[in-house]
Amino acid sequence: MNKPSIRAAFLGRVAFNESWDLQKRLWTERAEGRLGEDVFLFLEHNPVMTLGKGGSEANVLLSRSPVDGAEVPLVRINRGGEVTFHGPGQLMLYAICDLRERERDVHLHCRRLEEVFLRYLEKRGFHAERKEGNPGLWVGGEKILALGVGARRWVTMHGVSFNASPDLRYFEMMHPCGEVGGRTTSLEKLLGDSPLLPELAQDVIPICADVFDAHVVMETDPARVAGVLPSVS
Repeated sequence: MNKPSIRAAFLGRVAFNESWDLQKRLWTERAEGRLGEDVFLFLEHNPVMTLGKGGSEANVLLSRSPVDGAEVPLVRINRGGEVTFHGPGQLMLYAICDLRERERDVHLHCRRLEEVFLRYLEKRGFHAERKEGNPGLWVGGEKILALGVGARRWVTMHGVSFNASPDLRYFEMMHPCGEVGGRTTSLEKLLGDSPLLPELAQDVIPICADVFDAHVVMETDPARVAGVLPSVS
């Protein structure tokens, strides 16, 4: 049986709303059958907080950046989960996947996304743990990966954020993922260094292929993904 194919692209730093618009366009193309492959988007954002559709704004403690005092936008989006932070040094993996071609199991899709980075951390010498009923990954009791997925008509969007080298002070602006007193870590904190995000994305591609049992091809020209991508800043 032939394995399905997944097209991947590293987009660099993209404004959050532009990436969300791109996800919605890809979702529509995939849900309506005009896009024949799943798509993985790797990127990073300028500082932004996102809040799931049922999340509580009470988990947002501060709105000003601890780095430069600038207002950090808060955007409510169509995923599950509470508030989390996205910003420079954090690798986003947005997965637009048609689960009608798999098991029609959103929970399993989420576990696969976690598994990619769990295996990556194992390769770097760290044991990551899951918590029952609390999506994400923890190393030594500190969260390193957050997860929030939206799905409609069995087609997914959003995904995971992996802390490579973000400024961890941003997570003090909130109860991260609704966890009061929750602590956050990063690959840089664990190792004393971190690969650049393009290198990190390349490193996880073969793991994605194994976990999702698919051929994953990283585009050399990201504009090939669904035609025209939004501008990258």
